[in-house]
Amino acid sequence: MGLSLRSIHTYISITPNQKKKKSSSTNEEPNQKLKEQLLKFLNDPNYRPLNKSELARALEVTPKYRQQLRQIIGTMESEGVIRKIKKGRYVKRGGAEVIGTIRFNPNGHAFVDTENFKKDSNVFIPKDESGTALHGDKVVAKILSQSRSPQWTKHIKNTQTRERLEQRFSGHGRLPEGRVVKVLERKNEAVIATYQKKGKFIYAQPDDLLLPATIELDAEKLPKKLPKTGNKVVIAITDWISKRANPRGHIVEDLGPLDTPGLDILQIIYAHKLSLNFPEEVMQEANNFSEHVSEEDIQSREDWRDRPVFTIDPDDARDFDDAILVEKTKDGNWELAVHIADVAHYVRPKSLLDKEAYYRGNSTYLADRVIPMLPEKLSNGLCSLVPKKDRLTHAAVIQFNKNGSPKSVRFCKAVINSARRFNYKEAYALMQKPDPEDPFSERLSTAWKLAKKLRERRFKSGALELDMPEVRAVLDKNGKPVALEKTENDESHQLIEEFMLAANEAVAKHIKEKMKPSVYRVHEDPDADKLFEFRQLVLNYGFEVGDLNSSPNELQSLLKSVQGQPEEHAIKVGLLKSMKRATYSEEPIGHYGLSKTNYTHFTSPIRRYADLIVHRVLAAVTGTVPTKTPKLPELNRITKHISDTERNSASAEMESQKLKQLEFLWLETKDSGDSPSPTHPAIIHDVRRKGLFIELTDHFIKGLVPEHALPNCRGGYWFDGSMSRFVGSKPKRTFEAGQKILVAVERVDLDQRLVDFKIVDN
Repeated sequence: MGLSLRSIHTYISITPNQKKKKSSSTNEEPNQKLKEQLLKFLNDPNYRPLNKSELARALEVTPKYRQQLRQIIGTMESEGVIRKIKKGRYVKRGGAEVIGTIRFNPNGHAFVDTENFKKDSNVFIPKDESGTALHGDKVVAKILSQSRSPQWTKHIKNTQTRERLEQRFSGHGRLPEGRVVKVLERKNEAVIATYQKKGKFIYAQPDDLLLPATIELDAEKLPKKLPKTGNKVVIAITDWISKRANPRGHIVEDLGPLDTPGLDILQIIYAHKLSLNFPEEVMQEANNFSEHVSEEDIQSREDWRDRPVFTIDPDDARDFDDAILVEKTKDGNWELAVHIADVAHYVRPKSLLDKEAYYRGNSTYLADRVIPMLPEKLSNGLCSLVPKKDRLTHAAVIQFNKNGSPKSVRFCKAVINSARRFNYKEAYALMQKPDPEDPFSERLSTAWKLAKKLRERRFKSGALELDMPEVRAVLDKNGKPVALEKTENDESHQLIEEFMLAANEAVAKHIKEKMKPSVYRVHEDPDADKLFEFRQLVLNYGFEVGDLNSSPNELQSLLKSVQGQPEEHAIKVGLLKSMKRATYSEEPIGHYGLSKTNYTHFTSPIRRYADLIVHRVLAAVTGTVPTKTPKLPELNRITKHISDTERNSASAEMESQKLKQLEFLWLETKDSGDSPSPTHPAIIHDVRRKGLFIELTDHFIKGLVPEHALPNCRGGYWFDGSMSRFVGSKPKRTFEAGQKILVAVERVDLDQRLVDFKIVDN
């Protein structure tokens, strides 16, 4: 939390030997001291909004005096000194300093993302109030005013966008304006740039257009061997005093020419501050482990080594977190065993491995490599549930009745020896074409029968069907994309998904019942305004849809109606964008998308720190291992951090895939030579003055058809803003949202991750 206020006991703790005094001045003094400490706490730059109970714990107020604290908070709120925000948390009113991540628009204005405000979590930063902050920095912003009107919209040039936002924020939720007063942490301590030399002047040009155009290089820190002009380099920004001067920095690494294999992904890694290598001391700690599970490790564990547990994972996976076994019981019910790698057995709290895993937060799966949360000796070796080797697990064994309703659950520490490793394609093939000679054919069939019942029950209870095919680039040994491969969410994927969901829910429910602080996976209800905007998108595509806010079943009906349609992917993406992001929290507030009251992440401790914490908490509440687990204030810090690392990794993963997908389109067009460029089916999902925003329905790649790339029309086209469409007169034709078209690539900009298309008449 930044402040430890143990001194508060000096003012409010009374030992058993002390006599209570009736003097009013004696009572007023502790209250005044407590009020001063509370104000100091709220003003601390590292303060995060807390509710009354959390404030009492943070201030270490004894139970006997918590009523006084509640009275002080109530008085300060009524006096206007502090105010209550969402979830009953408190912040200082007016002139408060908030902490958040600053994000710039191309016009130079910015927003600071912070959780300190109830309706909207942004603070608008005018162009001349951003100081020396850079895009993505963690900053302290001072609130200058609660906008009398949505002032921040006046800087938006697009009339339609400005009017829509003004209407949305008029009368409520007006964004406060602020000024950056301090940069706490640079996002880009290491910046990827192009090395340039003009005469004696040497400098670097950052790839990120939201950064200053020029970084002056410190002549005293130049490497002995200078990079070649045009080479990509890693720059550490060391000094930036004023916006009127260029930032200064020095070269950390020469990455080589632009065409160096893997350089494009390396740029993404540096831009997202991902750690490629583990510190030497962390590697040493990992190397201290044996290659094999010892007899000592197995003691007191349930022995499942003679049971036919098996794994199903992607073809290129090496970190096998989970193994399963489904069996019918004598009474016709089901028993599901979900065995999860017992990472917590090896990675102990406060160890070097634990600290590094916390720092990374999760593994990151880029287009050409995996950046693991744990060293490979653990992630791909000792913890991975590889076939034919003894491995330690933490298992959830769940009994279901004939209808798929859970009857009971137990948790145990176990040892397994995986009988078989399937990839998804192999499992799906065997499920579609059973082999009487293969004993796992029947086991897969039994497992799918249970998974199907669980899936039906889940959607009946209100879960949303948001699964979508994924497209990933297949790369050659030099990192060049040679194909785009679509992965469907078939029955083999659904089988594993249902069992992992069941285990996660069972663990969350058990921990919650035991009232032990833990990490939960939460997904808040969507914002009504966002759902209204999404409804307009759906109507533009020509689908009928009712009021999404008044009837949750309306969303399910919509998703069923678009299933298998060309618009399905675009509509599901639109729905996801209209919803709040699922995050980690110490508060079990439920999961909207899954329609679950209790939910956590338990099934992937090799690649997610959240799951590792949950394993420790589960071991503590079941008594299998005496384990020290985090308390609420520490969990608050952990959940914020791992939510951030997850978001950062997801951004890097998406960017790496998008880069390789666009590179594939560029190579495909380039290789066509004098022949016609390959064509792709597409759907228009938005129409603006600059052109048509489309999505390829075969590869799910988004791009723009500029106005000049519309088919020839002697009378030209005019943009009908009221109907969001382009209309041509000779011949008469219209382009509007929801329309299906055929396109070819016109231009690819790999640096900006943009692609322009042209319409092909057929």
